[in-house]
Amino acid sequence: MRPIIKANLPARCIDCGRLIYPDMRWQVGHIVSVAAATRAGWTVAQMNDPSNLGPTHAKAPGQRACNQIAGGKLGAAISNAKRAAKARSFNW
Repeated sequence: MRPIIKANLPARCIDCGRLIYPDMRWQVGHIVSVAAATRAGWTVAQMNDPSNLGPTHAKAPGQRACNQIAGGKLGAAISNAKRAAKARSFNW
């Protein structure tokens, strides 16, 4: 995705859908998260294939940090699911 942004063309953020302009900070993120891809049985090569990668906003003053926000939400959901499952289990 770097050539699209370097060519002074905006690219669309894979996390929020808003535009990323050439002067903005950005990162490469996974379209299908590593956690979801692992559960689906993907290999590392499939997860990191260019077809599963795209631009996402990076943390900068006045800009969204979409990649970190998406990762944090996913991590919290996984942790909360484990905590809920543990709370439902009984050790008789």
